[in-house]
This record gives sequence, structure tokens and C-alpha cells, in this order.
Amino acid sequence: MMRVLSIVVLGLLVPTLSRAQGADRFAEALRVYQEGDLSKARAIIDDVVQQDGFVRDPEAWLLRGFVYKDLYKAGADAPEGIGLRNTALHSLYECARLDSAGLYRENATQAYDYLSKTMYNDAVRALNNMNDVAALERYEEYKQAVARMGLKHDMNARDVEFLNALGTLYTKRYNQSRDSTIWYDRAIRTYEQVLAIDSANYGATYNLATLYYNMGVYRIQQISPDNSIPQLEDIQRVSKEYFRSALPYMLKAHEMRGGRPETLQGLEGIHYSLQDLDKAEHYRVLYERIKQEGPKD
Repeated sequence: MMRVLSIVVLGLLVPTLSRAQGADRFAEALRVYQEGDLSKARAIIDDVVQQDGFVRDPEAWLLRGFVYKDLYKAGADAPEGIGLRNTALHSLYECARLDSAGLYRENATQAYDYLSKTMYNDAVRALNNMNDVAALERYEEYKQAVARMGLKHDMNARDVEFLNALGTLYTKRYNQSRDSTIWYDRAIRTYEQVLAIDSANYGATYNLATLYYNMGVYRIQQISPDNSIPQLEDIQRVSKEYFRSALPYMLKAHEMRGGRPETLQGLEGIHYSLQDLDKAEHYRVLYERIKQEGPKD
């Protein structure tokens, strides 16, 4: 009977001893982290959060999140940079999820918010480097990260900003090579997405008008002496469809910012292309007046 009791007592002591050993390792991880030895802190805390006594410990996950956050900051551009950031985000999320008492949630959320914003910055940087694939990947990761933690970011504003920049990238790609309409079509769809979110967005409205108008002009420029009369008629018909598509967007842009010379010049060009010479002259006069007086805004 005493032997059985001893075994039972020993069994009850194992988790306690394991927790004590884990506490020592956690304290060591914290110490070396504070001393700036991130590599050693990483190895220790990775081991700690796998132990039974700490797998649901929010403080351990917080420390792991901060270790990986600082590792990411030290090597954001390194090959493993994105992996370091993802591990930090996961750890900080686990801390907040497990922190029923709310002792560590604020610190975890602040660090998580910082890291999520670096994902958005990476998406913007990729756009500036004309890498739309990476930009879309980083931006989608950013949106998922924000949603997971329930961060209060103005996602409509973010979407509009990102999509406008993406539309500009697609437009540049199309202007570099107009043999294919792939980038043109993507630019059109992207600006339409912006207007679905913000119908009063001037940039997307004006850029759509310009894309349609320039496509009409480009079609006419492709006319050659070798074209037959039916071919000429077809080119002119298609071009007019583009000019008609451009008109409502340019009118809307003009209504938004009537003092801007580019919308007046655009309306002159569209009406001239549609052979509405009276309206073309009307906007030409307004354009000349604006040039003399200066724009209102």
C-alpha cells in the first residue's frame, strides 16, 4: 500500500517539477533576451512553449513574440525575414488568445499591430518596384493578419490606397507595351474596384477616363493605308465606343474638381473625338481661361 501511495505521489510531483524546470528555462530566456542575445533566447523560448506547463502560458508566448519580432527587425530583408515575422505574429496572437486575465494583451496587440503595418509597407514597396505578384501576396497577408487580431485599421481606406497604386502599376505596364490588352484590362478592373469602395474617388475616376480615351486614340493611330473601308469603319466604331466610355468618367471627374485643367483638356479631346465640336470648343475656352488664371485647387 505504501509503495502504491509513493508511486501516486511521485506521479503528482512530475508536473510540478516539470513546471519548475520550465520556469527556470523561461527565466533564462528572458535574461538572455534582455542581454540582447536573440539567437540564444530564440532557442530557449522555442523549447519552453512546447513544454506541458507552458504551452498555454500567455507570458511565454509574449516573450517568444518579442524575440521573433526583434529578430525580424534585425533581419527584415534576409531570406528568413518573412518567416520570422510570421512566427512573431503567431506567437503574439497566441498570447492574446490565451490571456484570459488581460495581463499581456495590450503589449501583444501593440507589437502585433507594428508587425502587421510592416506587411502593408512591404506591399507598397513591392508596388514601387513594379512587382505586382509580391505586392498582392503581402497585402493579402496584411489583411488576414488584421482580421485575425481584430485590429482597428480603416481597411476601406487601405484598399483604396493600395488598389489605386496597383492600377497605376498596371497602366505603366500597358503603356510600355500595347500589343496586348492584359494590363489594360487589369487596370480597368482595379480602378473599378476602387470606385466600388469609394464612388467619389477622383484618382480612379480620372484614370478610368484617361484609359478609355487613350485606348480610343491608340486604335485610331493604328489605321494604315492598307486598311479596307470596312476595316476603317470598324476601327472608327470601336474607337468611338472607347470615347463614349471615357466621357461619363471625365465629366464626373470634372464635377469633382472643376478647376483642374486636365479634366477640361480631357473633355475637349473626348468631345472633339466624338465630333461634337461645339462642346469641344466650350471646354477649350475654359481650359485656356484656367491656364491664364491658374487652377482653383
